[in-house]
Amino acid sequence: MENKGVFVGRANPIHLGHEVIINNMANQLGFKNCLMTIGSCNHPFSLRHFFSYEERRSFIKTLFPTLPIVGLPDYPTDTEWLVALDDILSASGFNPQETIFFGGCEEDILFFLDAERKCQILNRFDGSSPKISATEVRDGLIYGRPLEGLLNPLIADEVKNLFSQKWERFKKI
Repeated sequence: MENKGVFVGRANPIHLGHEVIINNMANQLGFKNCLMTIGSCNHPFSLRHFFSYEERRSFIKTLFPTLPIVGLPDYPTDTEWLVALDDILSASGFNPQETIFFGGCEEDILFFLDAERKCQILNRFDGSSPKISATEVRDGLIYGRPLEGLLNPLIADEVKNLFSQKWERFKKI
């Protein structure tokens, strides 16, 4: 049986650190054995959840057209969230107990380690990208700092345009 891998993240928005993880996961397992799960797909609009599920999915599909993507809503408890994730994995042909959960640092996958799941840490700070988080990207957008080295040029303009449209609305909230 082939190994299967999943990367769970909000990707709000996807940045070069996320890309390092996805590329390494796909290089190891092939895209047909990988799944991207976009977390907080139902979360209300906020600074931390600035881009909708549809927008985040679009950014990812621009960069990884063959990567299967599913949304995972938030749940009241971690137990409910993990049951829902296991259901998604099973429906996607993945054995939840055998699936490898990929992350960019221990903090990213600590939940899965605590749940005694198979995990692999792929250093997203491997020299191909700076130390990065989506918070840094959003701060760059807010304060007009350059996003080179943070966002893939294939999506940078779209991210900036969507952000500027939504920022005006957000400031009025």
